[in-house]
Amino acid sequence: MAQTAQLITPDGKTIELSPDLYLQVKGLLNTRQRRQTARSRAKMKAAIQTGYGMAAGRDSLTAALLEERSKERARENAKLGWFEN
Repeated sequence: MAQTAQLITPDGKTIELSPDLYLQVKGLLNTRQRRQTARSRAKMKAAIQTGYGMAAGRDSLTAALLEERSKERARENAKLGWFEN
């Protein structure tokens, strides 16, 4: 006896599928997911290319982040009564 697969729709309905139909649906879903991933990678790459160098010549965000973390660490150490070496 062949087992049936169950597909649950976004509406919450359950559809029973034969093994052959299940493999076909699975193949379609896998293909669609790969296409979306490739499309979203392309969108992300385009966004990175658009934003590349936008902050060049301005204040360093990395330096500001490191400074803020240093201050935060000093506040935590003071709160706990620790001293930095």
